[in-house]
Amino acid sequence: MELITQACLSEVLLGKDMMSAQLKLHRDKEGRQLTISDIKDILAQNGVKTGIVEDAITKMVAHEIYDVFVEIAKGKEAVRGKDGYYIYHFEEVESSNAPQILENGEVEYVHTNTYTMVDEGDLLAEYVPATNGEFGYTIDSKMIKPERGTDLSPLRGQGFRNDNGKYYALMRGKLEKNDMGMHITRLLEVKQDVDIAYGHIDFDGDVSIRGDVYPGMTVKASGNIEIRGHVGSCYIEAGKNITVLRGVQGKLAGKLTAGGDITSKFFESAIASAGGNIIASSILNSKLEAEGMIQLSGKNSVILGGVVHAVQGMDIVDAGSDAEIPTILSAGVPVKTVQRNAELEGLVKKVQDEISLLDKAAGVMQRMMQTKVTKETADRRMKIIQAKVIKSTELRQYISEKEHIDTLIANGRGAAITIQNTAYPGCVIEIAGMRRALKELVRHSRFVIQNGEIDTVLLY
Repeated sequence: MELITQACLSEVLLGKDMMSAQLKLHRDKEGRQLTISDIKDILAQNGVKTGIVEDAITKMVAHEIYDVFVEIAKGKEAVRGKDGYYIYHFEEVESSNAPQILENGEVEYVHTNTYTMVDEGDLLAEYVPATNGEFGYTIDSKMIKPERGTDLSPLRGQGFRNDNGKYYALMRGKLEKNDMGMHITRLLEVKQDVDIAYGHIDFDGDVSIRGDVYPGMTVKASGNIEIRGHVGSCYIEAGKNITVLRGVQGKLAGKLTAGGDITSKFFESAIASAGGNIIASSILNSKLEAEGMIQLSGKNSVILGGVVHAVQGMDIVDAGSDAEIPTILSAGVPVKTVQRNAELEGLVKKVQDEISLLDKAAGVMQRMMQTKVTKETADRRMKIIQAKVIKSTELRQYISEKEHIDTLIANGRGAAITIQNTAYPGCVIEIAGMRRALKELVRHSRFVIQNGEIDTVLLY
């Protein structure tokens, strides 16, 4: 049943922006009565079509609310669209200068720098576009157009691809994020000295250092390492090549280790090992090993003091001095390496036989389990399988080591030591385990193995 008011008159107050309407009811002595429908007709006559507050009308009639304005209609403001934004799927790593407690309980006071590393194909970020927003309306049924949210520009940079707003890494490398976008690189550029303040470096990629590397510091890289300054008594380890533009002064502490070549202006009291060649202008009182060649060039280039060894041989200018400082020049594969190769051959055969026996034992256990499965049989079979896994890993290690030595032996055949200028007394020539101490000057010669001994062949 429809509610009515007592006899009354009405007064409608419209907002200037047509976003609201207010209604006031007055008692009428003539006894005229208004229903809810009458009130709605009055609102319609005043242009109020939408946003009517039904509950307010009902309460005014039911509770006989007079002589006060009540909001009876309300428009809806347009809602601005949401701005576009990026969701990043990586965490930026920050290095800490605070001392680090290691797993063994020791404290590392010099921190190791850490980096945000990503792999090829990783989802780095995705863009959520801006939205259009929601339309509003006035109480006289006019639509209010919303403002669209602001879209962001596509991410700029290199090392990634944009696939419809999803950004994927094109390579494994170090990721750097900035206000414009992202940058993925395989190169770590250090624009200062590597010292205690900067920290150690352990990077999966290439490293370029503009300054010096101070004593006690460690620099590791899976790729190449270039150092434009000096290197002190520190540890430098590269999966590929190491280049030191201003020289190494090692004080026979620390070590340079490279999977490829090591090139330096000079080596002084340095320790180094290269999977490729060692190239310099001079080597003083150092311990160097190269699986390739040791090559010296330059007007004053010399090897003086220390022990240098190169599997494929040497091409140098001068060795030793008038002071007859002991200087050992070694080439070819050492006898101990050949002996290790023979030992590995026996170890490979031994482990292969052990794996064969384990295979037979596993077969017996398998046949037993086909007839009757017991916990004891199953446990024995599992132990056999575990033993085989261990032995297979051991076999792969032996085979890998033997293959490496086989390559060294092949590369070391015919190794020679070439002296472009002078080798002084005090120098010791070693080739493939044979040894010859020089008692007099030797000029413009190549030391080779001939007729089972070290012989000298004039260059010209």
